[in-house]
Amino acid sequence: MSLDAAIETFYIEAHEHLEAMENILLQIEEAEPSPELLNDIFRSAHTIKGSAGIFALEHIVNFTHVVENILDKARDNNIVFDNDLLNVLFLCQDHIKTLVNTSLDDFQQNPELQAQSQELITKLAPWTDTNTSELPTEQTSEQDETSQSIQESSNDNNCWHISLRLSEDCLRNGMDPLSFIKFLETLGEIKHIETITENFPNAEDFDSETLYFAYEIALQSNADLEAIENTFMFVKDDSDITILPPDAKIDDYLALIDSLPEENQQLGDILVKCGSLTRHSLEQALNEQQQTNQDISSNNAPSSKLGEVLSQNNLVPEKVIAAALTKQKQTQTNANAGKQIRIDSNRLDHLINLIGELVINQQRIDLLAGKTKSSPLIEAVDDFEDFTEQIRDAALKLRMIPIGATFQRFKRLVRDTAQELNKNIELTITGSETELDRVMVEKLADPLTHIVRNAMDHGLESIEERAATNKTTKGQLTLSAYHDAGHVVISISDDGKGINKDKVLEKAIAKGIVASDGKLSDQELFHLIFHPGFSTAQQITNLSGRGVGMDVVKRNVEALQGNIEIQSNQGLGTQFIIRLPLTLAIIDGFHVESHHTHFIIPQATIIECIDLTSHQDIDSKHCINLRGEMIPYLNISEIFNLKPTKTISNGQQADKKIRTELVIVQFGNDIAGIAVEKLNGEIQTVVKPLGPIFHSLKGIGGSSLLGNGEIAFILDVPQLIELAIKRDGQNNMSKNY
Repeated sequence: MSLDAAIETFYIEAHEHLEAMENILLQIEEAEPSPELLNDIFRSAHTIKGSAGIFALEHIVNFTHVVENILDKARDNNIVFDNDLLNVLFLCQDHIKTLVNTSLDDFQQNPELQAQSQELITKLAPWTDTNTSELPTEQTSEQDETSQSIQESSNDNNCWHISLRLSEDCLRNGMDPLSFIKFLETLGEIKHIETITENFPNAEDFDSETLYFAYEIALQSNADLEAIENTFMFVKDDSDITILPPDAKIDDYLALIDSLPEENQQLGDILVKCGSLTRHSLEQALNEQQQTNQDISSNNAPSSKLGEVLSQNNLVPEKVIAAALTKQKQTQTNANAGKQIRIDSNRLDHLINLIGELVINQQRIDLLAGKTKSSPLIEAVDDFEDFTEQIRDAALKLRMIPIGATFQRFKRLVRDTAQELNKNIELTITGSETELDRVMVEKLADPLTHIVRNAMDHGLESIEERAATNKTTKGQLTLSAYHDAGHVVISISDDGKGINKDKVLEKAIAKGIVASDGKLSDQELFHLIFHPGFSTAQQITNLSGRGVGMDVVKRNVEALQGNIEIQSNQGLGTQFIIRLPLTLAIIDGFHVESHHTHFIIPQATIIECIDLTSHQDIDSKHCINLRGEMIPYLNISEIFNLKPTKTISNGQQADKKIRTELVIVQFGNDIAGIAVEKLNGEIQTVVKPLGPIFHSLKGIGGSSLLGNGEIAFILDVPQLIELAIKRDGQNNMSKNY
């Protein structure tokens, strides 16, 4: 791995650990800080500090070290994890994130950021027993860590621990690993040596010139570190060699455990491999455990655990045992979830683009094969199409991610905002496992943030207001997600005061958005809050009130080819329902035509297709009675002003010929029809974005290239349904007035 790639990996992993720290702090706030949670958050802080140290990012190392010490004290029950400490640690987590995003040079030239570090260190002072008036130096760090020496309780407390990972080219370069081991014997006595054989290949892959072994060595010696290091001076550049002094720090063993490969290992194996336990001691502990369990089996008492035996006999420090258990659990979790690899998202997008081209070319081959009327060729092309669909579905699944990570971010937002507003608010999250396209998840963050902030600022009442209306003092805010009819539905609901419809209408009239005698449905009235600059707030706060957030919500949701619905009851609360397609990359579409212009209707929205000429319009409107249900419809050629290729003198006949087929579509609870000339059937559709010149064109969500090279426009069904219903409503109002 190059240095640039290593640094990039550090930043990615640091942000993952920071996210984990935030989630753990939120869990601790909701419940008691369990030893497992404290171990996990300590390990995250420790990993960030250790990794930053590799790249000499001292500003991160120094600050995180103080936080790490506090977390270590909490693990040892030396301090009380109260709300005051929790609030400071939230600030520290934010500050570490800032430090990770700041280079060392920028930090050194930024007195304000340095002051923030110092201020937080001072805030942590009540939980430290060291002088925290200044940032820790490397010297104090070593003193603290030395006090945690494993030597106090380790069997091999007089031994150097040497973790030897020589280059696999060691033998090929003429170096014999045994020569190093023999030389070590000249410096002292090798008390124990463990050969690691995990990389040893199968017989057919074995190369006699490749070194597959690694070694863990316990050396009892009076030699100094320099003398031992010089043993490996000719191979250290290509090798991974760790030398822990006799007073080895617990943190070093924890780091060694953390660096062990993700394999399904027993607790004893982990401890042996990290050097905190010898194989001989392990066997003795296992024998004792077996004997103890045999003794208690007749009494139906809980069986003895290996970790308990090791701890009771002071064979391994409890911290090291806890870290090994966490490593074991983490490995088992990863094994259950399957092996995962980190992939650059750009490579994934490139793969999807290539598969899109494959789909288009498959359609072209399909057309050419149909012209040949060769049955064997057509059959082969059909098989090819099935194969292409499988590849497409598999590739699209790679881009699907759970929305849970996005939802989790709101826990912190709700916590901090509730404190700022002095409100008591509980956030409930359901459906975190619901998956949708990664690109859509990223673009949802801003709209959801605006809705949640508005719900907390304007929707949910203060503690006093809720008590006065006989509500529980804790307001409820719920984020949920689920799949419904080929779409993803995201709901944001609260049990607050609801939207005051009279107030909204009054404001809309005052701003000239609607006429004073305007008749609006509840949905039309609620959607006024998405109008740019619209706000009913009496005062502007840091959170909302300027009317610049909700218009962004609707614009972003529509850009994702989704729609948003509002349900609100005054005094009971409000619910925002966002409905989105699963993906914007490749969809199953339905190919239709009008006036030789090609259109694609997303198949997930289609209910059925009917012959329009067999139905009569109701009251000369674009509306039919379909099995007792009134269905408004749009004529696609009228909507997009398409001109017929042949002039037909009889206007009535021409109109019938134009809208001979009706595709019934549904999005959410709304149903409408789209009248077209010709139905061409199902088609895999590679979605291509429209250029900026088409952004103002309503009813079109994208384009696609057909197998014959022609362009097809992908219909934006939510917008067309909204237009059809709106026109139907206007006709009714015209008739009534």
